[in-house]
Amino acid sequence: MAMLEVKKGSHDASRARFDTTRWSLVAAAGCERSQVADEALNELCHAYWRPIYAEIRRRGHSTADAQDLAQQLFARMLRREAFGTADREKGRFRSFLLGALDHLLIDVLRSKQAQKRDDALLVRFVEDESESWFQRLPAHGVTPAEAFDQTWAVVLMDRALAALRAEYADSGREAVFAALEPFLTADSGEDGYSSVCAQIGLTPQAFAVAVHRMRRRFRHCVREQVEMTVADPSEVDAEMRHLFGI
Repeated sequence: MAMLEVKKGSHDASRARFDTTRWSLVAAAGCERSQVADEALNELCHAYWRPIYAEIRRRGHSTADAQDLAQQLFARMLRREAFGTADREKGRFRSFLLGALDHLLIDVLRSKQAQKRDDALLVRFVEDESESWFQRLPAHGVTPAEAFDQTWAVVLMDRALAALRAEYADSGREAVFAALEPFLTADSGEDGYSSVCAQIGLTPQAFAVAVHRMRRRFRHCVREQVEMTVADPSEVDAEMRHLFGI
C-alpha cells in the first residue's frame, strides 16, 4: 500500500508520546494490576476483537463458538492470566494476542469444551456484526499468519479513518470530509475532482491540495494506531513495513 508512506520522525519525540500509549502501559505492567494499565488493556480488547474473531472463524469454529472463545480470551487477558503463558515477541500486541489465542485453543481442545461466557466482560458482540464483517474480508490464497496480519491491518486502517473523520467533524468540516473521502486512496488528477469540488466551494487546484493534506493526515493516523500496539517506539517502523509493505 504505497499510500501509507510515512517519514520516520524524531526518536525523542516518539518516545515521549509512548509514555501514554496503550500497549506500552500494559506491557510495562506485565502481570501486575493497575487502573491505568487495566483501562488501556480494556481499550485494546475493544479495538481488536475483530481480528481475533476472524482468526477463530478461519480455524473452523462456528459463529457462536467464535464469539464465546473470543470472550474467553479477553476474560483471560483482563484477569492477566494470559500474561504468564503467551510470548509478547518483541512487544507487539498483535503477536501477543495471537499467541494468547493459540494457548487458549489448546486448553479448550484439552478440556473438550468451552467455558461459560463471562457476562462481566465489556466486549459485546452486536447481532450479526462480527460475522458480516468477517464475511466481507478478502479471501486470498495466503497462509493463516498472513490472513491474521491482513485482518489486523484492515482494523488499523478502519480505526485511523474513524479518527480522521472525527477530526473533521470536531472542526465542523463533515461536508469536506464526505467530499474528500472517495479520493483518500484513489489516485485521481484534477480532472477527477471537477465533479465534486464545487460542492464545498473549492477550485480543482484547491481541492487537490485538500486531498493531499487528507492523505498525509491519514498516514499519520495509521501510524498513531500502530504506535498504540507496540511497546517501544523503535518497533513502529518495522511493524509498518510488516503490515503495509513500507
